[in-house]
Amino acid sequence: MLAILLAGTAMIGAIVGWFVATRAEPDAPVIELVPQEQVADAIPTLTPVSQRVAQSDTRQCRYPMAFITVSTPGNPAGGTVTFRTSKYRSPPFRVTDQPQRIALPNPLPDSGGLDPLTADGDAKGLLVSLYPTARMEPINGSTTVTVRWHARPPCK
Repeated sequence: MLAILLAGTAMIGAIVGWFVATRAEPDAPVIELVPQEQVADAIPTLTPVSQRVAQSDTRQCRYPMAFITVSTPGNPAGGTVTFRTSKYRSPPFRVTDQPQRIALPNPLPDSGGLDPLTADGDAKGLLVSLYPTARMEPINGSTTVTVRWHARPPCK
């Protein structure tokens, strides 16, 4: 009877421990990868160096990119914004209330995981399409949100 009680207690402890451990990782918005059929449309939004690297990837899968859609709803004047990850800095974009799609190279292509996404600039009311959507109004010129990047899909 004592052995059953100890085994039950251990099992409940393991379940509670697993539940707490899975909840300890911060819930981060997810950034979506660019589907292979849209890579050609995404490349022009990269820096010139990144454009060359992406264009040299003949199979279009070794240089994985994600995309964000940005806008300043209710602020037609918008502002100029540059986006950064731990390994990339985008060219400046004039963001307005009209949504535009911007590609970003995946900083963690092999493993996926968490990485900061920073918006530098002056776009008041900036919305960035992540899941869930993030409000990233650069205060004093900069704001950062941690996002979850998917691992690179296998090359076909």
